[in-house]
Amino acid sequence: MIRNIDDEVHARLKAQAAARGRSLEAYVRDLLSDSAKPSKTEVLARAAEIRKSFRGPPMTAEQHQARIEESKRALDERAGRLSDLARGAKD
Repeated sequence: MIRNIDDEVHARLKAQAAARGRSLEAYVRDLLSDSAKPSKTEVLARAAEIRKSFRGPPMTAEQHQARIEESKRALDERAGRLSDLARGAKD
């Protein structure tokens, strides 16, 4: 709840909410949420920070494919070990 809002401001907000088919509470909640979102500048700055964390040259398509194949082999090995464990539990 927000206290001590000028009557004219309250009336304008209420009219704006009604014009949009919203309750005053829902309308003001959305206004506050929107105003708390990061600015475009803040988002771009954060993206730049994230990009800096990925050091080194970008991977080639072949390097991506090799990494995918490594992951598949590792998953297959793990699935095999889990299957062996499950069979052992049944015996």
